[in-house]
Amino acid sequence: MSKQDVREQQLLLAETKFGLDFLRNQLKINDDSFVFSPLSVSLAVALVHSGAENQSRAEIEKALLGGASNEDFVNHFSKLSKSLKTAENGTEVNVANRVYFNDNVQIESHYLSCVKENYDAAAELLDFVSTDSADKINSFIRESTQGKLDNLVSSESISDAVALLVNAVYFKGKWDDSFSPDSTADREFTTKDGGVKKIPFLTEMMCDRGYASDDIYQVLVLNYRDDKYKFAIFLPKEGNDLEDALRELDAHRFQSLLQAAKRTYMNTQISKFTIKKEMTLKESLQSLGITEIFTDQADLSGIAEGIKISDGSHSALIEVNEEGTTAAAATVIKAVPMCLRVEDPVDFNANHPFLFALVKDNHPLFLGVFYG
Repeated sequence: MSKQDVREQQLLLAETKFGLDFLRNQLKINDDSFVFSPLSVSLAVALVHSGAENQSRAEIEKALLGGASNEDFVNHFSKLSKSLKTAENGTEVNVANRVYFNDNVQIESHYLSCVKENYDAAAELLDFVSTDSADKINSFIRESTQGKLDNLVSSESISDAVALLVNAVYFKGKWDDSFSPDSTADREFTTKDGGVKKIPFLTEMMCDRGYASDDIYQVLVLNYRDDKYKFAIFLPKEGNDLEDALRELDAHRFQSLLQAAKRTYMNTQISKFTIKKEMTLKESLQSLGITEIFTDQADLSGIAEGIKISDGSHSALIEVNEEGTTAAAATVIKAVPMCLRVEDPVDFNANHPFLFALVKDNHPLFLGVFYG
């Protein structure tokens, strides 16, 4: 492995750690099923990083990429941002990021050219007191997500803002092998509090899917038609509840299981689900070490003098069904190939709480938990 490959693997692990740490932080304040996009959050914060200096910049580099150099940081997220524009075979991805500033702020011209070149993103001046400002921000989100996410901000929520980070995510992907609609049926799911409820399950018998396991997890990996994108379910083995299992899921284990997955003949039962979440970012980012940009000590002089970040908003929606995965969008049905029959398939029955991840080349695009 070359030095460059080693460095890219280190950055991938740091990126994964940020996503898992953010997830764990959110689970402290969310007791139900949850989804977010660590990549979208990172790209939005990267817009701030482009104009941050000194401690403000160092905190972002440490939290998102383990203290990567400025050059490594920019190269890593710029490459990721641009790679999302190359989805193929019916897969569509759009991560929309923008930084809005109050219109009494004079933005540095170098900053505008920098975020445009590196992230194909823009900064925009608005009068946050005007009702039109919320409409413009929501319109940007609505158009970026094919109309599936809207009303992320209100006039009241931004009237006292100096600056606002906004990120929205759109994903549409078809499974490489669709589940048959005839296989969908209600089955029992054991919830986090030990109760049992019936929910719709997708069922396959004797079909080959990606699979890996260790002493804590069974991992099912479903490919999309664009095989750079995959959906993984990290199912705690019997005797390990999700809360305990997540304590053992660090970035190394997460990536090792993804990379170890091999096509395996399986009997598979996974739940259909739809999750939508909206959240503010300030508290979570602060808990992960990004604090100065929200204070009067913020050094964002590469953007403008005398400003700080007020807060951030994030919205994500994901749906898993017979045809594929929808994130704030619709999905197209693909025909089901006939499965070959083999002896002793692996049983994968996701009938209790699990972690899920939608990844591109193993970079976490979505992370979440399903509690039933």
